[in-house]
Amino acid sequence: MRTAPNVTKVECLADHSDNLREVATLHFEEWPSPKLGDSIAARAKTLSTCCRRGEIPLGVIALDRDKRRHLLPLLLTLLFLGATNPAAAADRAASSSDRTQCSSAKPDVAITACTHVIEDKHEDDDIRAAALRNRASFYSQQSDFEHAIADYTMALKHPEPHRVQANLYLNRGLMYFRKGDQDLALADYGEAVTLDPKLATAYTNRSAILIARGDNDAAIADLDRVIALNPKDSAVYVTRGEAYAHIGNQDRAVSDYTKAIEIDPANAMAWRDRAAIYRKLGDNTRAVADATEAIRLEPGMATAHLVLGLSLQATGDTQGAMGELSNAIQLNPSDAQAFKARGDMYAAQGDSTLAIADFSQAIAIDAGMTDAYINRGVVYLAKSNWDAAIADFSTAIALDPTRPAAYLNRGQAYGARHNRDPAIADFTIAIKLDPGSVQAYLLRAFYRQQGGDNKGAIDDYSHVIEANPKDAEALRGRGYSRTKLHENDAAITDLTAAIALNPKDALAYNFRASAYAAKEDLKRANIDEATARQLDPKVR
Repeated sequence: MRTAPNVTKVECLADHSDNLREVATLHFEEWPSPKLGDSIAARAKTLSTCCRRGEIPLGVIALDRDKRRHLLPLLLTLLFLGATNPAAAADRAASSSDRTQCSSAKPDVAITACTHVIEDKHEDDDIRAAALRNRASFYSQQSDFEHAIADYTMALKHPEPHRVQANLYLNRGLMYFRKGDQDLALADYGEAVTLDPKLATAYTNRSAILIARGDNDAAIADLDRVIALNPKDSAVYVTRGEAYAHIGNQDRAVSDYTKAIEIDPANAMAWRDRAAIYRKLGDNTRAVADATEAIRLEPGMATAHLVLGLSLQATGDTQGAMGELSNAIQLNPSDAQAFKARGDMYAAQGDSTLAIADFSQAIAIDAGMTDAYINRGVVYLAKSNWDAAIADFSTAIALDPTRPAAYLNRGQAYGARHNRDPAIADFTIAIKLDPGSVQAYLLRAFYRQQGGDNKGAIDDYSHVIEANPKDAEALRGRGYSRTKLHENDAAITDLTAAIALNPKDALAYNFRASAYAAKEDLKRANIDEATARQLDPKVR
């Protein structure tokens, strides 16, 4: 006679913004099928013993039809044997259908039946407690989290072995999680592992919340415990790999994904997530191979098509990349990242109409996608739609004030509208956020120069030249500002260097002509002026 239950895993998936996230699993206890040769009395005795040990199923709903068929007569027998006198037995017999339906009926019917059992004061306390747990499970199936939580809370007041209490905390924690109350879910998962340190699912569920909160080190510690308890669980390695990826430990992430694949070569998520890490590491050949395998295993996995599309784009396969991104969108029309990625490709190809359409769709799906606003703003900027560009960059800044690209691009739009002071202010913030932004220095120098701040312009041009001594535009700009400050020798040096780098720069010749003229070297001034006009008749 068997005295221990098997365990079946029921995946409880949750949607995460990172979109490459493995999720927690929820364990339901499942009773093995009774031996056909066992007598009814023997089966009832076995089940009664396991009830006392806390090994009764938390929810018979987890059983498949075949096993449920074997178990129900056993459960009914136990219920009947619980009568202590003929009158009580008669009362129980009257509600035998309730007891049956409380274990196996559809949720609406089962909840009513379980309620009858729970409210039957003549019923055995253990049976009423089991009905309470079952009713909680049926409520959870209906996503009625409040009632499920209430039932689990009431069930916890009934004296039970630690193992049963641990599972009750686990299940109530899951209800809190699904309800959106992560703090209470964490508290319940903590109670569960305190009562049963070997309850792997509680660690797994807790790690999912910790990852979502960015506490990846704590999540890894929980997942280490799960792996110690069950080293053959491929899904747990995927989850820990994700946590390692979040803290930047790409090597450990790849190692975990590889282990997951070794345990279960059909784990499409492991192939997809390893592909994403390879892409991040710049190994796009491996990324393409892994993403392709993920799609072979699960053709409908939209995120695998997204990773493949991005990886193909990096290899230069524009056509293949566009096709995979379109596949990702077709499979999941709510994937903002896929629309944004395809919009990037359209923008790179110069198709501003389709680029704007994709960026707009990404924003419609995810109004907080800062990159989509920035990239759409860049397309508007290229179309000289300054107001639309400024609006997008301003929204991006409101969403994330730490993005230098938003300030840099908005500054250009302000400058194009001849709003010099706001442009300079934006370039200044961009430089503060990214002191190495050569372009921000170059643009601020131009507008400072335009506003008559030649000293400030010289400082900015000098930053650019220090970063790149062969920047002809910066040399010409600094040379021009030096002529305005009557630093003619230094100006001639800069302008000569600019001309050497770009012999067809008419402005550089014209500015040097002015410097020579200021030094009364009219011969050289005339030669430079003539060369400037020859290169560009419009130069004055």
